Amino acid sequence: MSDVGIIDRAVAAAIPLVPTRLVRTFAAPYIGGETLEQALSVVRRLNAAGLAASLDVLGEDVHDEAGVRAMVAAYRQALAALAAGSADAGVSVKPSALGAAIDWDRCHDAIVEVLDGAAASSAGGGRFVRLDMEESATVDGTLALYRRLREEGRERVGIVLQARLWCTSADVKALADLAPDVRLCKGIYLEPPSVGMQDREAIRHSFSALLRQLLRAGSRVAIATHDEVLVTDALAAIDEYSVPAAGYEFQMLLGVRGDLARTLRRAGHRVRIYVPFGKDVFGYSVRRLRENPAVAGHVARALLADLVRGVRHGRRRPDGQGVR
Repeated sequence: MSDVGIIDRAVAAAIPLVPTRLVRTFAAPYIGGETLEQALSVVRRLNAAGLAASLDVLGEDVHDEAGVRAMVAAYRQALAALAAGSADAGVSVKPSALGAAIDWDRCHDAIVEVLDGAAASSAGGGRFVRLDMEESATVDGTLALYRRLREEGRERVGIVLQARLWCTSADVKALADLAPDVRLCKGIYLEPPSVGMQDREAIRHSFSALLRQLLRAGSRVAIATHDEVLVTDALAAIDEYSVPAAGYEFQMLLGVRGDLARTLRRAGHRVRIYVPFGKDVFGYSVRRLRENPAVAGHVARALLADLVRGVRHGRRRPDGQGVR
């Protein structure tokens, strides 16, 4: 049975009707800020706590050349700033933000510019760039782009694979010759049953199997989950395959399960926090919640509980108005 209910879907559909100021307020813990300097401050705080970071410039579905140029410039500026501050951080890029909607060749050229900036920003081969995965319709194009980059000799670039997609096991096999650096996640995009798994436990089992498939193939794996069941299973897999510290890391989203991130770090595991930033906070928040109604419903229930507590204790609402 699907873990997405009718109420969750209704909440997700209503997200665009929520006032922008409220979306920005509630999104704040999960966003590194609207400016690069704000995001860098978050990175410094994370690094001070022993956590690595990955910056993502907000903005997707760019359909014009000016937008692509602006995104390339933003990433190169971020990479230069990370280098200047000797930050323990790389960047994540979405193909749709760098011209995939225009043409995959244009997207390739834009990402090469980002990779060149990453190489120039740091010694020892440059900073790492993660090529994000988006909805299923873009998977083949993204994997072909990744292979093209690797065959051009670009080693400091990784890919993302989603456990909920039926095709992912075959994709792991197809990528094996590249020994890719893979960020393995459940996948936030809801897909039809013919494309993606609908059952929560099925997705968990897929994640576990894919992690072991990747480790057996010699891939370095970024284990991206907040799910304690999957975290404990991943720890068992790391022991099972005697994976060295350099062969994996855990990844989590800013503002989500910081307690778990700190616990893993104290236990000696490398942990990286994904830090999105930029002006497109409203658009990003709306897209993420609409793409995954289960998340939207969870957020709505959390906000309702917080509001009820606020009424009971006389707190002020996020919009600055008193609750009583």
